[in-house]
Amino acid sequence: MNTKLFWLCSCTLLLILVSAPSLHAQAACAPPWQIGIPITTGEVLSFNGHNWTARQAETQTVDGWQPPNVPALWTDSGPCTGGGGGGSCTASPGAPTGLTASSTSSSGTTLSWSAVTPPANCSIANYTVFQNGSSIGTATGTSFSVTGLAASTTFSFTVAASDAFGSSAQSAAVSVTTAAASGGGGTCAPAWSAATTYAAPGTKVNRNGINYQNAFWTMGDDPATHNGPAGSGQPWIPLGTCSACTTLPGAPGTPTASNITTNSAHLTWPAVTAPANCSITGYTVLKDGNPVGTATSNSFDAFGLASNTTFSFTVKTNDEAGSSGSSASASVKTLACTGTCNVSNVTFAAFHDVTVNADFNTGQQRSSVTGTVQPVTSAMPNKTLIWAFATGTCDSETWAGITPALEASNVQAFVNAGKNYIISTGGANGTFDCSSGQGLINFINRYNSANLKGIDFDIEGGQSLQVIDNLINATKVAQQQFPNLQFSFTIQSLGTTAANPITGGSVGTTVVKEIKRLALGGNFVINLMTFDYGSTNPNNCVVVSGACDMGNSAIQAAQALNQQSGIPFNHIGVTMMIGKADTPDEFTTLHDIDTISAFVVSNGMPFIGFWAFERDTPGAGGCCSSGTPNVPALAYTREFMNALGAQ
Repeated sequence: MNTKLFWLCSCTLLLILVSAPSLHAQAACAPPWQIGIPITTGEVLSFNGHNWTARQAETQTVDGWQPPNVPALWTDSGPCTGGGGGGSCTASPGAPTGLTASSTSSSGTTLSWSAVTPPANCSIANYTVFQNGSSIGTATGTSFSVTGLAASTTFSFTVAASDAFGSSAQSAAVSVTTAAASGGGGTCAPAWSAATTYAAPGTKVNRNGINYQNAFWTMGDDPATHNGPAGSGQPWIPLGTCSACTTLPGAPGTPTASNITTNSAHLTWPAVTAPANCSITGYTVLKDGNPVGTATSNSFDAFGLASNTTFSFTVKTNDEAGSSGSSASASVKTLACTGTCNVSNVTFAAFHDVTVNADFNTGQQRSSVTGTVQPVTSAMPNKTLIWAFATGTCDSETWAGITPALEASNVQAFVNAGKNYIISTGGANGTFDCSSGQGLINFINRYNSANLKGIDFDIEGGQSLQVIDNLINATKVAQQQFPNLQFSFTIQSLGTTAANPITGGSVGTTVVKEIKRLALGGNFVINLMTFDYGSTNPNNCVVVSGACDMGNSAIQAAQALNQQSGIPFNHIGVTMMIGKADTPDEFTTLHDIDTISAFVVSNGMPFIGFWAFERDTPGAGGCCSSGTPNVPALAYTREFMNALGAQ
């Protein structure tokens, strides 16, 4: 590049812009933009000395999506001056002061700070909380509860204030060290008393369901408000939550079956009285000895049963101390199917990382989900599994080091076992491209059989517009040869109808737009990843008791895609992450599975899945367990099967 010519042109352009008259009249500033207000199409708000016109309606604005940052949502209507509906806010607020932490436990803390006095003509819209430099949520008041923290770990927190003009600098940091997880839990210590002198360090007390121990002599200092990690100077050290319940509940009476159909039965049993200091947290229902679901009351609807078949049902009671033994069994025989029976048409499948426990010499897919390494077809109780992930291109793919030929050797094993499979490509750590329809056809034929039910494009790697268009156009060609295959596009999403776009502006936004622009039809699904939403706040998910409600967040994700893009529910799927997700405060329970499954069935959605098959076993979480130590192996798979009435 000719540097002198570049600078000459730049300076000339700058002189023209400086000397030219303003392109916009200096209108009065409209009311200020703020987080959390409903906005209609065409509405004008002011931000940073400019008026901005909304290009589409929003139910709530996402933190960080101020008008200059989101041109898809806002049009700059030009500079504005004082006056107008909201006056002229022309200054950012000062940084908050007085940030402190209290009620710190092994997994959370409560932050509080002094209110910031806004500049002239401004008002404080909200405060943004940062954990180790990353935003984790906003608050309209001067306190914020942080949850989902790791035990025995030090975190740094800061807070910034925002008004209509912009955001302040971050406050001075407060350092918080969480308590050790091993110190908490178990039986509750004696209740704290304001009238008792606690002289000997290490004396344990219970306050509001949390155990504490004193660091030094104290009297009258409430542990709930005077606590901190060892060395903090606070009199009480939090040890973690506790329970006064130490007794297992009794087993329920024998269940009774009614309303028996070809594929379902309604079960009831006598309610169990909780032991002293305990409460009944629910019941686990077992079919032929295997858990198929949970209930919070003393009744349960079992779905997905084979017709004209006898099943044995038992029930266990759960309280804070654990589970009872099983009840006596009830024998239930479903009715014979004499015509068209009511069977769910939804495809239910778990993603399976083909490299976990694989035999790299033969390519055989295996699993240790039941505690014993065995062929995955022997371990899975359901019908369909998703093979994850093929990366590269459709002409030269790889399976994380396993060759296509070795991976394809699993086809016959699935056929012999009567199991179906879906081929998934891409993923969080790889990409997949297919530049021609014939290339995709060749790719499919390498793994084809009557048991192949779909091809999935998992698009998380920041794929370019060209790659996305390649996959869509190749799908349109392949659909002509494989009209019965389900082609899915798996994309990241947020879990609330407040998010616009629902994909949070990720590559998923491009995927949805291009599917519509290129008029993809036939048997396709936009599969929303309904987990890992980021920080826990109402702009990212449905927040209940300080955490994401994963069942209702998945529902709102599907609703938002339908409302925003006009994609019908019969082209929308969802994929959950069972148990503990990667993001704090995201924990998918068996009850969440029931919630989203009911929505999927009632709205005729074609697909629901979960990540990942190898995680459906007890453990601390991560790659190969769900983070639910008390939930038996394959409980999530069976909960899906029962709630969906699907195999």
